[in-house]
Amino acid sequence: MIAVLRVIATPALRELHTEELMAQHDLRVKFWGVRGSYPVPGTSTSKYGGNTSCIEIRNHKHLVILDAGTGIIPLGEKIMSEIELNQYRDEKLHITILLTHTHHDHIQGLPFFKPAYQNFCSLYIYGPQLLGEDLEGTLRQTMEPRFCPVRLEELSSEKVIVNLAETDKLIFQNSGRAPLLQNGRESIAIAGDDLVVRAHRSYAHPKDGVFAFKISMNGKSVIYATDIEGYTGGDSRLINFARQADVLIHDAQYIHSEYTDPKNPKQGFGHSTIDMACEVASKAAVGQLILFHHDPSHDDAQMEQIEAYAISKFDNSIAGKEGMEICV
Repeated sequence: MIAVLRVIATPALRELHTEELMAQHDLRVKFWGVRGSYPVPGTSTSKYGGNTSCIEIRNHKHLVILDAGTGIIPLGEKIMSEIELNQYRDEKLHITILLTHTHHDHIQGLPFFKPAYQNFCSLYIYGPQLLGEDLEGTLRQTMEPRFCPVRLEELSSEKVIVNLAETDKLIFQNSGRAPLLQNGRESIAIAGDDLVVRAHRSYAHPKDGVFAFKISMNGKSVIYATDIEGYTGGDSRLINFARQADVLIHDAQYIHSEYTDPKNPKQGFGHSTIDMACEVASKAAVGQLILFHHDPSHDDAQMEQIEAYAISKFDNSIAGKEGMEICV
């Protein structure tokens, strides 16, 4: 049975501590950056937001971050304020970051993520090995002195950076803080209240594809599928991966006329249209579709039109907004 979602819209609810929020729900999902390609701050994007990709997922015990675009910067500020309020009771703060890929708009906030500079923080970063380059090597290159004043190894946090394979699972147990990596040759017992992450490799994004992620707990699941370009008739592998998920967060960067514009076509850019996202949602029979990776040229007025169009195609659709929270 697909769970009913509750969108947190009032300031009072936003200030609820995690323990109170989780008393009724298994997963809390908060959007810190919903924009694609590059950040677009300003009054014309104030409703939906201008930061690039970053989503926070929490259960009773664990904090998982999806992508590290500029949205991770205000998330880091929020985490530091929670530390000051003693909301973290462990000696070590454990944070897991799942990277879909390492294009700029998905990692550009990492050097400005304040918890990464704290020696009491353990940072676990997982993502695909792209173009034959280890994930850690790629991140090191992006923070070399010619690009960044702080090297990756100069961050004070403990860092565990791991190449993730499509056959791997990450298991977050209630009995521990650090994620457990299960590869295809191992078997780790999974309890119902463990949080489990599975990966899906898509090659529909230049140059070497991306990962989509499924985050599951107690029979509920959230799919994160950004920077994916759809196919005629739907992406059958992604549809199977997302089948009957409670929430599908799907790339929807283009409207159809932009995608097929004869003067400036977007086909092959590695991003979906609203129709493609709705088709996956419908064929996968998901509970809720959240449009994501909004084009930087789409202002708030256009986003409202896009959301209305999506609803006409898949009734339970919403365009992701910065600050929006849902409980699953």
